[in-house]
Amino acid sequence: MSGETNQYTQQNRSQLYDKILIAAAELFYCNGFSQVSINEVIANSKVSRRTFYRYFPSKDELIVEVMRFQAKQWLKYFEEEVSKRASSPREMILSSLDVLLEWYESPEFHGCPFIKAALEIADISHPVNQIVVMARQSVRTYIFKLALEANIPKPEIFSHQYLLLMGGSILMASIEGNTMGAEYTRETLSAFMDGS
Repeated sequence: MSGETNQYTQQNRSQLYDKILIAAAELFYCNGFSQVSINEVIANSKVSRRTFYRYFPSKDELIVEVMRFQAKQWLKYFEEEVSKRASSPREMILSSLDVLLEWYESPEFHGCPFIKAALEIADISHPVNQIVVMARQSVRTYIFKLALEANIPKPEIFSHQYLLLMGGSILMASIEGNTMGAEYTRETLSAFMDGS
């Protein structure tokens, strides 16, 4: 019986932890780190102050864990959506831009959480910046593997070009509200794929 109780307690703790992360992620994404108080996170996650501080002794620790959580969730979403849309590596690279376009057009789109975090923290030695770099590197590695499988010339350079164009299209959608950056990126990457 104690094993079952322990398993239930661990599951309950995990659910509480996730509730806090999800509530904080939404608040930080929409409002920024500095504009969100711990009290708002506690209220939105519907946990007690004691429960909150058991998992997150400081706001800084919460921010780091939220960014880890968002990186994991976003990368999983991105790769799964790309895989659903195409089967060949070349098609997968191009279909990734459809995934981005849908993200930009979504009412939940408020810019890139990673770009926003890096700009707000503005300290390259901060753990949040390291998570942002890791997320970008994960996308680049994913595209590099697809480029290699698709026999695209200079896949290493191509993966860096992809990341650069992706960042530009995200900024275009965020700052200008213009989603055409995904289409411009597709046209440019198609030319790069052919070695132009």
